[in-house]
Amino acid sequence: MLERIRDSQFLIPAAMIGGGLWLAWLTNIADARGWHDLPFLIPSDGGAGRTLLATVAGAIITVAAIVFSLGAVTVQLAASQYSPRVVQGFLRDRFQQVVVGIVMGTFAFSITGLATIGSRGVDQVKSDWVSTVGVVLGVLSAIVIVAHIDRVTRRVRIDDTIRRIADETRHALEQASEPPSEADATESWQIAPDTRSEVIRSDERGYVQEIDVGAILDGLPSGGIGRLDVWIGSYVYEGRRLLTVWTDESAEDGHIDLREQIAVGDTRSIAGDPAHGIQQLVDIALRALSPGVNDPATAVDVVRSLAPCVRAAFMAGAGSSVFTGSANRRLVAPHRLSPAGYVRMAFEPIVQFSDDQPLVLAAVADIVRALIDDLADDGHEVSSLEGIASAVEKEAGEVAEPAPADRAPGEHRIH
Repeated sequence: MLERIRDSQFLIPAAMIGGGLWLAWLTNIADARGWHDLPFLIPSDGGAGRTLLATVAGAIITVAAIVFSLGAVTVQLAASQYSPRVVQGFLRDRFQQVVVGIVMGTFAFSITGLATIGSRGVDQVKSDWVSTVGVVLGVLSAIVIVAHIDRVTRRVRIDDTIRRIADETRHALEQASEPPSEADATESWQIAPDTRSEVIRSDERGYVQEIDVGAILDGLPSGGIGRLDVWIGSYVYEGRRLLTVWTDESAEDGHIDLREQIAVGDTRSIAGDPAHGIQQLVDIALRALSPGVNDPATAVDVVRSLAPCVRAAFMAGAGSSVFTGSANRRLVAPHRLSPAGYVRMAFEPIVQFSDDQPLVLAAVADIVRALIDDLADDGHEVSSLEGIASAVEKEAGEVAEPAPADRAPGEHRIH
């Protein structure tokens, strides 16, 4: 539900439309009670108030089309130029939702005030409050529309998009927390013939958005072992295996519904699924490396932005695949991404598509070597990075141009 609320283009505007209706009712009460002695009020009778509100309503509904068009064009451009996956970040722009709400709330206030002014005759009423609030809302709408245009022109830039996704991904990795865990699992974790097993399957389809590891551990039978057959970001369908629980004959059953501890939804979110953010960045790089675009500089920017995300995965200690609980309960998560998994997800696709792009390969090699130095100083295992660095450096050497000393006489290079 929270994911749908964040993506909704309806909730905030609808709430502000309701606020506009309430404000129109409140200002009509103030005018009816004769509270007209305040210095900031605009003196106005019923006729002038109706003219003012009609002007504001007509202008606002016209300009609102510009706001809606800008939003639609931004989403379309992001989907076509960057990746369809980055559209969610534009839809979740809270500032855009607030701008639409203010504009439509001003329109709702204007038409409501227009309908209620002069119900006893325009020459017999004062409309100081309605006119003043109408002017304030009209000016406020003009300001937020200009701010929205400025924001859209900045957000649609590729460097801003890359920075925003990278910051969200890094923050999600830094905020990740987990119950006590052991080292990565080395066993096969298959069903043994002398144990009792129970398979928990999905009753809906979508993406795994959240897994409450602590609650699953508490819900396992005493001495039981659970194996998560999916992880956050996995796509599941009705009947897919979610969890396998092994117990012996003497174990008591768990006391909670374990299926309820695995949340499935229609969309993925970077906040709960950092791998989704890395995938978005990689998509942007691959789109930039495609023959139709051929923009290696953007791919280099993505590589540089991936570095703090990978570093955050190592620093957070992500990747333990055996979680321990009380009463000798254990939960195995073999599909959980380790730091090495994040490294492969971030750099391997870009390297594979950079066979003829020495600039991109050099950037990957430089960033990976820098990560090796930083993480090794902090005592982290960097063998996965070492392997990628060696492979990239070898491939970069094969596609690099010959050194100036190796050039034939008379061969020049343009600087």
